[in-house]
Amino acid sequence: MTVQSADIGNIRTVLRALDPKSSASAASPLPTDELYAPTAHANALDPARPLVVGNRGVGKSVWSGVLADGKTRGAIASYYPRLKLNQFSVRLGFHEDAGRIQGDIAPSPRVLAGLLSQGVSAEDIWTAVLLRAVSGDAHLSLPERLSDIVAWVAANVEDAEAALRTADAHFMAHKLQFLIVFDALDRLGNTWETIRPLSVGILRLALGMSGYRAMKAKVFMRTDQAKDEKLFQFPDASKMLAARVDLAWHATELYGLLFGILDRSSHAGPSFKQIVRSALGRGSNVGNIEESDQQMAVFKLLAGEYMGTDRRRGRTYTWLIDHLADAFHETTPRSFLITIQRAASTRNRPSGTVIDHYGIREGVQQASEVRVNQLQEDYPWIRTVLEHLEGLEVPCTPNMFVRRWRDRRTINSISNIDSDRPGPIELEQTGVDAEAALLEALKNIGVVEERSADRINMPDIFRVAAKIKRRGGVRPPRR
Repeated sequence: MTVQSADIGNIRTVLRALDPKSSASAASPLPTDELYAPTAHANALDPARPLVVGNRGVGKSVWSGVLADGKTRGAIASYYPRLKLNQFSVRLGFHEDAGRIQGDIAPSPRVLAGLLSQGVSAEDIWTAVLLRAVSGDAHLSLPERLSDIVAWVAANVEDAEAALRTADAHFMAHKLQFLIVFDALDRLGNTWETIRPLSVGILRLALGMSGYRAMKAKVFMRTDQAKDEKLFQFPDASKMLAARVDLAWHATELYGLLFGILDRSSHAGPSFKQIVRSALGRGSNVGNIEESDQQMAVFKLLAGEYMGTDRRRGRTYTWLIDHLADAFHETTPRSFLITIQRAASTRNRPSGTVIDHYGIREGVQQASEVRVNQLQEDYPWIRTVLEHLEGLEVPCTPNMFVRRWRDRRTINSISNIDSDRPGPIELEQTGVDAEAALLEALKNIGVVEERSADRINMPDIFRVAAKIKRRGGVRPPRR
């Protein structure tokens, strides 16, 4: 099967114009026409599953924003009918823009730090935020300032609990459900000393809310935070961990995202539909392409079948995902779309396909640089840590990394970074070797993987930008 040159040109034009967003904010939801609702993400939106864990870039803030915005939530409700999302009233209890939006009930990090410095308990703070969140719907009379509500909660525990029961009864009577969403917990403060107790307070509140009939909480948390055992030492924390949802994108969902973009495009849509029919038969449509073998047949016409002249270098469909994956074997939508965009923009355009294996390799190089920059936003220390490893070859022994960091005084360098973001949470542990803790930090965010008891590896999505060598791997771009 061949693709017409006009169809190639139409699709390539749209792919070249792809502009994957660098990040999302829970307070600024994506436009509804940019949303893709994978079936596998239903649990991440389910109000009955209070804890959602995911690495940077997998969509925690995207889904927080979807839940919090009534219009957007209504637009995707039909994709998840079991969840009945159009019957919910939702407020953001915390998010990365907290304190900067008019009418926002979420307290800013400065307000939170001030309350903690006064000896206020984190649980009282979040109970006050919850009361503030439900007060409008349930017509509760509360002081205007959060600090005054907190003081009232601390002094009137029984009355505060009664007020929340009243709110729960109100939602039940009106056949509504209430959900309070907490996102960007790593932005709660500038240090883990501040972030940790506030995070524990949120988790305790979320667990306690499971006892209400019509009020629930949803917490979106970073992967490395979820590995902090000190967060889950309160009674019945195991119940929350048992119901935890790991948010991730699988290959079929990533290709579904790409195919949906092409199908909805007025410029490329007709051409893409023709390709789908050529690959799968006349009665086929994009909405029915959910199996990997179907997607592979379509992508073969777009990109060619192999990453070379034959199967020895792998199939384009699987190679692309494998080389964009982190140590958790997860690929972010942005890395995937950046690779496709770059592959479509290469100067050496293939004649029989929209993109080819040369362009895909270039795309992985660019996606690696962008992915490290993206991590830098959450982990200001990551660039320095990786730069100090330049020139090493993986797989290697863990001691190779540790020795390089000691030689270059990496721990001292990252300690002196001027940032309002905290350093690696693993360095907060007492009595641990600093460089070994730094290696553990990289493992906990998927930058390094263990191959065996004495061998570690760095996936291409980070290795290429870090200029770390690997035999047979994608080469770092020349400067």
